[in-house]
Amino acid sequence: VDLSDLILRLVAAEAPAGTYHGTSSGQTSWHGFAQAAVLAAGLDPQIVRTTTSEAFVRPAPRPSYSVLGHESLRSIGVEPIGDWRSRWEQAAPTVLAG
Repeated sequence: VDLSDLILRLVAAEAPAGTYHGTSSGQTSWHGFAQAAVLAAGLDPQIVRTTTSEAFVRPAPRPSYSVLGHESLRSIGVEPIGDWRSRWEQAAPTVLAG
């Protein structure tokens, strides 16, 4: 829902071709997001254990820190999707019901 709304706002703004990150604002780690998902499911978020990138081997290398920026959106007068926490709180019941 949020991404389709952002796309409609980009079209309405006649946004020039380019790269725009269609992600929520704010920052968290995968651990923080997992805790929010577990909490939304009615469980204790403390059951989510921490790990490191080294212990969780992935096929492709990952940076130790990366956040998608929204400068391209703001530079054309389009506000990014709201903070991930509030967006997750609204989406969680639908996401977890499926």
